[in-house]
Amino acid sequence: MGATRNIREKTVVVMGGTKGIGNETARGLAGHCASSLDRVVGPSGPAGTLGPRRGRRALTAVGAVVGAVVLAGAALYRYFGYAPAPTQPALDAEVVKDRITIDGRERTYTAVIPRALPAGAPLLIVFHGSNQNADAMRVATGYGFDTLAARERFIVIYPDGYKGNWHDCRTAADYPARTENIDDNGLVRGLIARFHDTHGIDRARVFAAGYSNGGQMVFRLAAEMPERFVGLAAIAATQPTPDNFACEATGRSIPMLLMNGTRDPIVPYTGGVISLFGFRPRGTALSAPETARHFAQVNGITTPPTASALDHRKTSGDTAVTITTYAQDDKDPVVAYTIINGGHVVPNPTYTAPRLVGRTTHDVDAPHAIWAFFAGLPARPYISSQQAS
Repeated sequence: MGATRNIREKTVVVMGGTKGIGNETARGLAGHCASSLDRVVGPSGPAGTLGPRRGRRALTAVGAVVGAVVLAGAALYRYFGYAPAPTQPALDAEVVKDRITIDGRERTYTAVIPRALPAGAPLLIVFHGSNQNADAMRVATGYGFDTLAARERFIVIYPDGYKGNWHDCRTAADYPARTENIDDNGLVRGLIARFHDTHGIDRARVFAAGYSNGGQMVFRLAAEMPERFVGLAAIAATQPTPDNFACEATGRSIPMLLMNGTRDPIVPYTGGVISLFGFRPRGTALSAPETARHFAQVNGITTPPTASALDHRKTSGDTAVTITTYAQDDKDPVVAYTIINGGHVVPNPTYTAPRLVGRTTHDVDAPHAIWAFFAGLPARPYISSQQAS
C-alpha cells in the first residue's frame, strides 16, 4: 500500500467529471459549421460573394437559429438533467481524501471519519454509480451516510471507481474496469486492512452498499467474498442472469437489502436488458422480485416472505414504498424495498435526482434504512483470505 496522505476536503462538490471535446472533434465541428455557413451565405471569393446587406441578413438568421437551439437545449437540460445539490452539512467529523496503491495502480477515495472515534468502530464502504465519483455519490445520497457516520460513530469510505466504473460480474460490461481486469476486490481488502491498522475498525463489523454499477459491485462481493461483510445493500441494481454473470459464487449466505424503482429507466424492474437509456447495453438481469428470491435461496430461506407498506408523505407525489421481507430462524435475512413509480435514484429527503432518471420518493430515506438494517445485524467473526479459500 502507498503512504497515507490526509488532505482536508475543500467545500467544493462536483456532480461528476466533465469532459471536453478532443482537438479532432473540435476541428471536425468547425469544418462542419464552416461548410454549413457556405451553403447559407455562399463560399468566400468573388464567385460566391453576396452583397453586404444579404450577407448580414443571412448571418443574422443563422445566429437566431443557433441562439434558439442553444436556449432550447438549456431549457431541456434544466428541466430533465439539472438538480440542485443539497447543502453540505456541518459534521463532527473529518472528511479526508486519500489514495492507496493496489496492484500497481494508485486508487483514490474519500473517507468521513468521526471525531472521538471509539475503538472497534464499524466500517461502511459505499460504491458510486457509473460515470460518478465519491463526491457525486455523497451528493446522490443527500450526505445521508456522512451524517449517520458522524452521529453513530462509524467510518464511511467512498472509493472512486476506475475511470468511473467498477469491475462487476457482468460479461456484457465493456468499460475499462472490466476490460482491463481491475482488481476492485483487492481495493476493498486493502481499504479494510488500512482502516483496521490506522483507525482500529472492527473487521467483524464491515458493511458495503452500492448504487447502480456500485450495486453490481456489491453483488460481486456477495458472490466472491461475503465472509468479509456483516451485511450488504444494493440500490437500483438487479442480479445479472446466469449467462451474464462471470463470477464464481462461494455459496455463502449474506444479509442483503435491495431497493428498486418500478419505473427505473435504466434497470428494468421487471428484468431484461440493462442499458443507458437504450445505449451501451450491459446484458440481461433478473427482475427485482427475482433478485430478492435469488438471495433468499442463497441464504437457505424456505418460508414465504411477508409484505408491508410505509406511510406516505405528500411530498412523495404518486410514489409509494412496499417492503418484502424474507426471514427465517438462523438464516440471514433479505429485505427488498419496492419504490412504486420510483426511478433510478437513491431515495432520501434532501436531494431530488434529475427528472431524466425518474422520480425520487421521500417515503423512505435509503441511507437511514440501510444503516438501520446493518445496525440490527450481529457481528460476524473475521475470516482471513487464507481461511476463506
